[in-house]
Amino acid sequence: MKKLILLLILFAPFLGKSQDIEQFLLAGTEDASKLTEKYVNPVSKGFMYGLNNGWYSTARTHKKLGFDITLVANLAKVPSKDETFQFIASDYKNISLASGANSAEMQTLMGGENTQALLARIETSAGEYDLARFNIPDGIGDDLPMNAVPSATLQVGIGIPGINSDLKVRYLPKVGSSDLEVGMFGIGLQKSLSKMLKIDKTPVDISALIAYTQLTAEYDIQEDSGFKGSGQKMEFKTNAYTFQAIASVNLKLIEFYGAVGYNTAKMDVDIKGTYELEYVDVNSGVPVTGYKELTDPVSVDFDASGVRATLGTRLNLGFFKIFGDYTIQEYNTITGGIAFSFR
Repeated sequence: MKKLILLLILFAPFLGKSQDIEQFLLAGTEDASKLTEKYVNPVSKGFMYGLNNGWYSTARTHKKLGFDITLVANLAKVPSKDETFQFIASDYKNISLASGANSAEMQTLMGGENTQALLARIETSAGEYDLARFNIPDGIGDDLPMNAVPSATLQVGIGIPGINSDLKVRYLPKVGSSDLEVGMFGIGLQKSLSKMLKIDKTPVDISALIAYTQLTAEYDIQEDSGFKGSGQKMEFKTNAYTFQAIASVNLKLIEFYGAVGYNTAKMDVDIKGTYELEYVDVNSGVPVTGYKELTDPVSVDFDASGVRATLGTRLNLGFFKIFGDYTIQEYNTITGGIAFSFR
């Protein structure tokens, strides 16, 4: 079941790096949070932009009690500027570049190979000790199509009698295995404006959409953790909103659609639990007095917002629809899907 869920939400790249990210904790909560935020930023933003896509493939709404079932897949392209970040040693308390340099370019999770070594160090009354020498985990950008963040959703739409609107719902109950639980809920309303604009007898349709999606995930990392402790897990919570004006032209077999609008989204990523850090100097192998227990050590937030414009086309094969579109936004996104629609 876990593999099925990961396939559905396509968020495995982040989860697969969780144990690698855990090593940042040696530097303490403040430095670990900063480094985690910079490293995973493009995946988080790409995922948020993807969640706001795929709500429609036409401006037409269903007739009374008409409905559709739609499967959508997205690829949010990471801009080249977000494949790397600048590590500046003075921004960190306990982490420095092993080379002694003041700054260096590092690869994010959506970048390539990281070759610069970092040094985690603490200072005690007995002296200064090097706790770990490590590289930030290599990025996975080369392993993904177009270096894009994937996401997927399954949704149902139904025509609401009397108001020329479709109610759209995305839902995945919070299910999973012993170490991963994922849940999704989304709701949207697409209101037809064609009758109001007196174009309802033409091939042209215009509508407005407002939609919201929430995805939560809880990933238990206790079993594979490199630190003693309890309740060790990663928690993700994403809230995404979109507001769009949509237009389409229906030529029977083929349909063209476009939209303009605005996205806003927020993702919270937390590493929870207790982590017992036992320090050992990497140069001498001597244990360092200064055992420390961290509780809920990392909490970072990510935001993604801005205007968007979409162009797409849909092939109408009776009740079976195939569609694809391209959205211009901060992370340009390709969306494709299939739908079973009964008007």
